[in-house]
Amino acid sequence: MPRLIYTALFYLLSPLYFLRLFWRGLSNRDYLYRWNERLGFTNSNPSGDLPVIWVHAVSVGEVNASIPLLRALISDFPNSEYIVTTTTPTGSAILLDKMGSRVKHQYMPVDLPLCLDKFLDTWNPRALIILETEIWPNLISHCKNRGIFTALVNARLSEKSKNKYSQSLVKPLVASTIEGIDLILAQFQSDLLRFEELSKSINISLCGNLKFDQDVPEEIDSIVSTIKTNWSIEGKQRPVLIAASTHEPEESIILEAFQGIKAVLGDALLVLVPRHPERFKKVLNLIKGEGFAVVQRSKQEDVTKDTHVLLGDTMGELDFLYSVSDVAFVGGSLIDHGGQNLLEPAAIGLPITSGPSLRNFQEVATELENAGGLTIVNSSSELVETFINFIQQEGRKKESGEASKKVFLKNRGSLKKIRSELTPVLNKIL
Repeated sequence: MPRLIYTALFYLLSPLYFLRLFWRGLSNRDYLYRWNERLGFTNSNPSGDLPVIWVHAVSVGEVNASIPLLRALISDFPNSEYIVTTTTPTGSAILLDKMGSRVKHQYMPVDLPLCLDKFLDTWNPRALIILETEIWPNLISHCKNRGIFTALVNARLSEKSKNKYSQSLVKPLVASTIEGIDLILAQFQSDLLRFEELSKSINISLCGNLKFDQDVPEEIDSIVSTIKTNWSIEGKQRPVLIAASTHEPEESIILEAFQGIKAVLGDALLVLVPRHPERFKKVLNLIKGEGFAVVQRSKQEDVTKDTHVLLGDTMGELDFLYSVSDVAFVGGSLIDHGGQNLLEPAAIGLPITSGPSLRNFQEVATELENAGGLTIVNSSSELVETFINFIQQEGRKKESGEASKKVFLKNRGSLKKIRSELTPVLNKIL
């Protein structure tokens, strides 16, 4: 009964979903295209003679986490076909950039029976592997009814989400949904316990965080030294702060901090990478409005001695941009958003700074902070002080960067655990 009520409400409110897509399309035109896929139709088809594995990764973070898993699956089961769904154009772009023709992509159909049936009739997957926190009642129910094996891997459940799902009107629906998932592998013990608060009748164990198993491309190291040399002024390398995955109004706070940094370190360079592509132009105008000389990565413009800010307005280059930086600030944290991925700069071995809102990555943040790899800043003035101290104290910068890298390396191994759980099942059903 709860799922029937949910489905009826979803059908009634579905026009609002497409209205939201249209609204987002006003700033990012990619949201205006391929709506047929969100209704369950497809622009590509399975080959017909290979078993299909379906992997769902919502957006950028989940897609990046899925890459090592996808590569492992393709290696372990080369005679299968892979359909990967996302919900955002940015997730789609990064997936296709990193995986190319090895997978097929389409947008996730909305969680309505008509749309799901159309998708499932077309692809007929043997297994569905979901990344992180996608708990869709009709999706899980339809897969269960069709005998499709379902797994939720790298699963996380924040305290905020758990409290929302624990409300009396919602909990029966959520509980029955997660009970329908064949295998749940949670990132941390705290995630596992939160899932068990929603239902004790689930098959759940720990796998760690798959994002620790991301690999830094080998080619990065070979070009970083050259890039930094080219950016030098009179033979001296410029101190570089990267502010990545920023949200509004964090860019204004960062630019205010950069004014303070330049007052002490006049040759400093800021690399600013907004989280959402639809905001690139707005942030560009903001930078210009503050009087900074800015170049755009998307235009391959050179960073010269007169450049103050490099705007990272491309997709799939964040690892590279971290690599050419000295200190990282990770956004979504000076506002009540819950933070963004701290592991990407940790993988590079950078000292990391962040605002205090880190609920989405609390366990990782705590471990990094305790190790000395993460410094929490609460304002632009604190960011100024922290960055200048790192630049003026090379030993401290090196120590903090080594600490963040050590945390990253110590926590690898999630992929091995996930493979050990999935392989026996996939061997039976493929």
